[in-house]
Amino acid sequence: MGRSTSSMVKLLVKHWVQSSEQLVYVFGGDEREGYVASTIQGVNRVPHVVAGPTVRLAEKHRTSPVPMKALRGGAFMGDELVHDPGLWGLVQAATPTDVAVRFGDNLTAAGNASFVAVSSHRVGVVVETEHLHTETAQSAPEEPAEGFSLLGAAKSVVRGVTSLGGDAPDNPVTCGFEVQMNVIREIAPVPMGRSGKPLRFLRFWFADGSSLSIKHPEAERTADTIRQNIR
Repeated sequence: MGRSTSSMVKLLVKHWVQSSEQLVYVFGGDEREGYVASTIQGVNRVPHVVAGPTVRLAEKHRTSPVPMKALRGGAFMGDELVHDPGLWGLVQAATPTDVAVRFGDNLTAAGNASFVAVSSHRVGVVVETEHLHTETAQSAPEEPAEGFSLLGAAKSVVRGVTSLGGDAPDNPVTCGFEVQMNVIREIAPVPMGRSGKPLRFLRFWFADGSSLSIKHPEAERTADTIRQNIR
């Protein structure tokens, strides 16, 4: 049994949020249940195929629904795949090195055990440290990556797989990937799907042109809440 969203919020406030920021929203539980698909360089992957470094969870913790067989075989047009009840997120990117792909990698690797945490300054994929694969939990954290420029954006710190909280080895929260808010171009609700009643998604557009869209029944309200609290 995974941690509830409310209990993860308490951990994030204590172990992830810095003194200069506030926790704004956490996608977990029913708001994070489902698999992630991707379209990268025009190639559809249902589900998304992990290619980069990610958190490594013990198998029993990384459950996630399996896409419908027709979707796995590519039998869909455009964004029809969003109507699969098991789909939660969609990554769209021009290259495998785009920011959205790193989010897709970690969300796929951790499955429903992952949470998407949004603070006033950052967005990241977090998991419970105790759910990590033993080798991962014992390995030393990576140094945060050097800031980089995306389409002329200011340098932004992007962290790799790392147990947060300085040198404390017993930190209960591990962040697989995160970006500063200045790497995000826009956060907005978008309609997706091919039926007469499109589904609502909340989309994070990144400065490199890639995006992560996550299914949410109250995408408009959630987008407003986040936008009103970011710095």
